[in-house]
Amino acid sequence: MYLLTIGLEIHLKLNSENKIFCSCKNEQNFSIEANTNICPVCTWQPGALPRLSHEVVQKAIRFWNALHATVNDQSQFDRKNYFYPDLPMGFQITQFYHPIITNGEISFWINNYEKEVKVWITEAHLECDTAKMIHEDDKSYLDFNRAGTPLLEIVTAPDFHTAEEVVEFAKEIQRIAKWNNLGDADLEKGQMRIDVNISIRKNESDPLGTRVEMKNINTFSAIKRCIEHESQRQEEILENGGKIAQETRRWNDLEGNSFSMRSKEDAVDYRYFPEPDMPILKLDPQEKAEIMQESLDRPFDYIHKCKEYGFNKEFINALLLDKQIFDFFFVMVQEGFEPKTVAKWMVGPMKRCLDYFQGDEIEVLKNISEEARKTWANAEELIEKKLKFVKTCEGLADFFEKVRTNFEAFLQKEKEKSLIDNQLKLIFGEMLESGDPLEKIIKAKGFDAPAIDSSELETLAQQVLDENPKIVEQFKGGKESVIGFFVGQLMKKTQWKANPQEANQIFMKLLKS
Repeated sequence: MYLLTIGLEIHLKLNSENKIFCSCKNEQNFSIEANTNICPVCTWQPGALPRLSHEVVQKAIRFWNALHATVNDQSQFDRKNYFYPDLPMGFQITQFYHPIITNGEISFWINNYEKEVKVWITEAHLECDTAKMIHEDDKSYLDFNRAGTPLLEIVTAPDFHTAEEVVEFAKEIQRIAKWNNLGDADLEKGQMRIDVNISIRKNESDPLGTRVEMKNINTFSAIKRCIEHESQRQEEILENGGKIAQETRRWNDLEGNSFSMRSKEDAVDYRYFPEPDMPILKLDPQEKAEIMQESLDRPFDYIHKCKEYGFNKEFINALLLDKQIFDFFFVMVQEGFEPKTVAKWMVGPMKRCLDYFQGDEIEVLKNISEEARKTWANAEELIEKKLKFVKTCEGLADFFEKVRTNFEAFLQKEKEKSLIDNQLKLIFGEMLESGDPLEKIIKAKGFDAPAIDSSELETLAQQVLDENPKIVEQFKGGKESVIGFFVGQLMKKTQWKANPQEANQIFMKLLKS
């Protein structure tokens, strides 16, 4: 049995308006035409000089304000010298000796939000990204749109001991970036890249084992598979009397294995030295103080509040899909509505509308849990349908603004218990599709009519049985599950005004008499 130790290096692309050292647009959508957002600085033409973006520095400080880190009053940029086709200047401008951020910590949840874990952050430094290499038809092309875009590299202590801890930590970083508009943090688009450093040892008292760095991991599930595979690979080497080589390996998720990229037996001499074209970065004390006083959203705190409400992991996962979902949820709770009731409707019927704003329907389907699929028998059909009301909204914020009054009225109606669940589901769906006022929908569906008494309900139930003699025979032949069909037919006859439990009892009485 071996103990696993993991440290991370996360490259987070900040979503500033411009690149870090020039005025070119910092485009987060990499589907744009190649070599569109470029200039002499980010392609490093002779005589071009870098100029640090004020907004990039502000976003770095804001990010770490959420993590109780130290923001250094002075930091410095350095040159990391190496040659590769995607590096236009032949070196990278980074912060090696004096980073802007040091000594932070992040708390996050594991074990389905049951256990809190805290990880130490040794530093976070600013640097520029490289160009993008594209390999097609035995040729390699360079797209410089990505060159010079701002990265915040987050370096953790070797505090992780399971793949789950790594994944949940990475998700917390992603949510902090997205919820506070600091970065889009999409792994599959390269907006957040994670290098995993893995070592194993026999006992906790032993020195740390030889570290192997794993690269090219672009999904959370791939992180888990990569760690499990690499730890097993190292165990097999040691068990067979071998020695772990210090190296960088590239992960191939499709094949489920890795291969060596380069050895680190002899550390590469990057010849770091202070960047001669960049002065020392000195933060303005007043501006720093103002930014540090700003309140940033930490998903950890939101999850903690949900745990106080007694929510299960499915409710929490659904609410975590988007910051605006969480905001809307807490607004409703502050209005005095019961948290579980609000969450029930937000993670169920309202989810159909929210999925529309996620963009690609295929990705939405992939993210739906198995429990949600069972709840929504026609999940794929629901997602493919572009709801009429949602089409009129410019985005999630506009949608929530339009639906808020109706949702408050709906929750109040449910609180009164004047309508049954089936009626509420129909009303809610129509409310989201049309945007019509709640009372108009209730009136149009006839739900404001007097309730059906038991004798009338029994008469209608007998009509259902008379109209379906073959299914009645199936019931009498022992297939009692068809009772659900009869109840459904009765609900349609009564325009969903009947109580399904009462309907079930009436059918059982009629069929067994």
